[in-house]
Amino acid sequence: MESITQTTAANVSYAIMNCHYVRYPFEYFLDSVKNFGFLNIELFGALPHFYIDDIDDALIDRVLTGCRQRGISIISYTPAQGAYPVSISIGEDNSRQRSILMAKKCIDTAEKLGVPKMLISPGFGYWNQPHEVRWHLCREALLELSKYAQIHNVILMIEPLTPFSSNVINTSDQAAKMIEEVDSPCLRGMLDIGVMNYMGESISSYFSNLGNSLEHIHFTDGPGMHVALGDGSFPMLEYYKQINQIGYKGYLSFEINDKRYIENPDAATSKNALWVKKNIDK
Repeated sequence: MESITQTTAANVSYAIMNCHYVRYPFEYFLDSVKNFGFLNIELFGALPHFYIDDIDDALIDRVLTGCRQRGISIISYTPAQGAYPVSISIGEDNSRQRSILMAKKCIDTAEKLGVPKMLISPGFGYWNQPHEVRWHLCREALLELSKYAQIHNVILMIEPLTPFSSNVINTSDQAAKMIEEVDSPCLRGMLDIGVMNYMGESISSYFSNLGNSLEHIHFTDGPGMHVALGDGSFPMLEYYKQINQIGYKGYLSFEINDKRYIENPDAATSKNALWVKKNIDK
């Protein structure tokens, strides 16, 4: 398939994640990326492709070689931080310090990959603690991690999540407040379309609150789990038009993680490629 490019009227570029390919080898995913015309990936760091405890120089070389051979760029790194025993905001010092150390190892990995950006989750704290306690723990961790990221030339992107995944940062104004308090050039924000919808926010509210610190967008249909473009009911073309009109110049990254695609992930990738060509790359 012809490579997906961007039109002269569009500011954005596209990337696709490997979430829905976790029952296939990483090289199979890369072949599909190339076959469907994508040029960029956001690397999801989960088993079996790139789980943090499995990463060594040989695996990093394998990933880089596979991408280089196919002309594919890694534009962002997203270590698994949700379903795994990790939280930078938990009120247990051993668990929290282990989580911070894991995040530092991920920053080291991003540097070795030559990837400029890494997603960081705000984590979760105990529900019976005041929100201020969870917020403080998260802020102190992000202060430490932002300083570490700056040394290693990596931008951290804090992702607001639904209350099912985080009880610290759920909205764009909370993300903006955290970014302001940490006050580091290496901590920025991002937008996930599914979280935005769940929390009752809009494209305009995200850009209004985060402004130029909005660094990255997960552009996936819904509601529910993130699905291929057209498999949900979100007004994705209208969202795209709003994003483009605002002048966003970053990536729209396709995070597809609904279990319906596990056996045949190419079906979802094909739908996204066709959606882009039909609606944008005309």
